[in-house]
Amino acid sequence: MDLNKLDIFRLTNSKMGWLSERQTILAQNIANADTPGYRSKDLKSPDFSSMLNTGRDIPVTKTSKGHLMGTIKRADFRTVQEKSRDIYEMNPNENGVIMEEQLIKVNDSNMNYKLVANIYKKNLSMFKIALGVNR
Repeated sequence: MDLNKLDIFRLTNSKMGWLSERQTILAQNIANADTPGYRSKDLKSPDFSSMLNTGRDIPVTKTSKGHLMGTIKRADFRTVQEKSRDIYEMNPNENGVIMEEQLIKVNDSNMNYKLVANIYKKNLSMFKIALGVNR
């Protein structure tokens, strides 16, 4: 059985790969913090919600005459509107690398990687339990 055909494993592999690449880019930014004229880089965040929508929508059905079909679209509380704001100053050598900002991004990527790895591990252990492995 190829686990990469399952959405949860495909998405976790993709997210961990993206986070690994981001750590590499952030490490390059930190390494070039004193290079004059260097501008910090970051990876564009992939749209993982579009990866989930593979055209396999599951329609909601009424199981009883008393049930009503929804007419109001739910508000998505997870939507974040990004604001571009400069809260940091430029470095004396006029490059665009702000160490505090880079370290915050590194820590964020590290926490996200641990979260995704834990999700992968938990789903894998559920498959093992279902298959009767390690009993």
